[in-house]
Amino acid sequence: MTDSNGANVFHLAAHLNLARVFEFLRPETEYLTRARDLNGDLPLHIASKMGHVEHIEKLRKVSLLLNGQGQTVLHIAAKYGRVSVVRYILSNPDLGMLLNAQDNDGNTVLHLAAMHSQPAALIHLVRTDGIQLSVCNSECLFAVDIARRHRAKGYKIRHHLAFLALVCSLAGKGPLKSPELLLVRAEARNEELSVVRSLKSMPNRDIVKDYINSRMVVATLVATVSFAAGFAVPGGFNSSDTASKDDRGMATMLDNRMFQAFAICNTIAMFCSMTVVVNLIWAQIVDVDVAVAAFERTTLPLQIALPAMSTAFLTGVTLTIGKLPWLANTIFYLGLVFLLITSFAKLLEKPLLFKILGHPLRRLTFCLILAYIYLWRVETYIYDDDDAKDNRREKKTFASPPVDVAGESRTDDSAKANVRMRYILQVTDLN
Repeated sequence: MTDSNGANVFHLAAHLNLARVFEFLRPETEYLTRARDLNGDLPLHIASKMGHVEHIEKLRKVSLLLNGQGQTVLHIAAKYGRVSVVRYILSNPDLGMLLNAQDNDGNTVLHLAAMHSQPAALIHLVRTDGIQLSVCNSECLFAVDIARRHRAKGYKIRHHLAFLALVCSLAGKGPLKSPELLLVRAEARNEELSVVRSLKSMPNRDIVKDYINSRMVVATLVATVSFAAGFAVPGGFNSSDTASKDDRGMATMLDNRMFQAFAICNTIAMFCSMTVVVNLIWAQIVDVDVAVAAFERTTLPLQIALPAMSTAFLTGVTLTIGKLPWLANTIFYLGLVFLLITSFAKLLEKPLLFKILGHPLRRLTFCLILAYIYLWRVETYIYDDDDAKDNRREKKTFASPPVDVAGESRTDDSAKANVRMRYILQVTDLN
């Protein structure tokens, strides 16, 4: 009988470590050990997956067939990190043909151990004579390439240990001198050579710590400034004396669009910089590889925090001097040019991006300068015209009072009232 997964009694015994059931392993029941469940596994593979060496010793004498994925018992042991099974197979000379066997995807035991980040199994495998480190799978990848990919994706220590186990074996045992390496494509060969070079030029912990401390200072400064700006907003807050009950403690410029942009940019700068600070604090208490990975992952939040802080400063200053339009426009457009320069500074480090973005950025900066000059001239003309009108109106009112029909000046009660008011103002100023 089989269960819903297609497993028979020996599958279940290998899974639950029921040694008593294997007393029924007789010639008339050996066919059950060669049956596959719905996953394609034999009882031998189930015992290897669970790490039961005594059951493997009984089942391997009956059948060493492959599972549905073309994997041997050593493949399964390396995949699930069963070190006891790996040691048992490696110590048995009769099972030496399993060392470099490949499954349906071309993966050897090293590929599967690297794919599932099993450093304990890898350490025993790479120290075994006869293991071939320069075997490629169907994707033309070495085991060290797979380990490098998983190391770049995760922070777990076992990912880094699996990668170091393979790299150290490449540097120590010298498989690069094997003629089999010449048969693979040039890209894969160059990648393997770069792995060994990276081992020789691993970053020094002191140098990495200096980089982390420098970035920590910048991120802490941005967080401090953003935090202070959040409680010292432009325009201040409504006091309890002048504001209504609902508006007490609220910002005086809350309905202004420029103030809303200031609040959003300041919040973005605050939390991005805090993210950088937390990651860098965590990076200082782990090994150097994790520290380098954490340092690289703080680049993007810091690149967002710096322009956001600059935008918050620009909007805040523009908001506070808004009653003087020519000065507000001068600061706004000047800050906008520098904001574009700082935002694209990281992208323009690469030559290709410099060729693509350099010319449009210069053109955009030139257009902004022309727009500012045009707006400045228009506003200057308007204010000059308004001042001239005010001056003419003053001259007409005070210097040349209107003449009546009879040709006499109007020195009536209104003129006397103006003289009296002027006298009162002078006395008030003296007092």
